[in-house]
Amino acid sequence: MKTEPKKPHEYRILRKMNSKNAICVLAPSANRVFQVVEFEDDSLRDELSTLDPGKLVELKLERVGNRSNVWQANWPENVQSLTAGR
Repeated sequence: MKTEPKKPHEYRILRKMNSKNAICVLAPSANRVFQVVEFEDDSLRDELSTLDPGKLVELKLERVGNRSNVWQANWPENVQSLTAGR
């Protein structure tokens, strides 16, 4: 059984956020795809919605309920922008 990411990791945006506010990200180190459908806050959702495929970002993901591959994206600690300094 695969384990849930416990700390922030770097993810690659696979495609633009869709009209339902869902976005798929790839964890290159694990070659694993995560479907993100919830966000810690509106500013995180808004920032992710502007990113182009291929962009690397650092996120902390948490599983949403008991669903198999549905995740909530959270800001890494002490980070206010996913793109600042990159």
